[in-house]
Amino acid sequence: MVGVMVVIVDDSTMMVIAIMVGMVVLVVIEMVVLTEMVVEKVVMVVLVVMVVGVVMKGMVVVIVVLVIVVVEVTVVVMGLVLMGMVVLKVVVVGIR
Repeated sequence: MVGVMVVIVDDSTMMVIAIMVGMVVLVVIEMVVLTEMVVEKVVMVVLVVMVVGVVMKGMVVVIVVLVIVVVEVTVVVMGLVLMGMVVLKVVVVGIR
């Protein structure tokens, strides 16, 4: 009985973590203002994480969430770098 309870608690906490991570990622991406396509992909990823959270338990879910976080962070960073390069080019052209 206790074991079952623990499993249920683990699952719900994983779900909460996955949803929170997904929300944070969405907010970050919206702040960075990337294309709608990326946001749609993130929404899909979040849904997948939630489904995985329901189906699987424990470390696997955490690893999946961490991998997704890393991927999304790199995407956001790349977006920022690209935007920075565009801004620099505009500034350089302006100076010239």
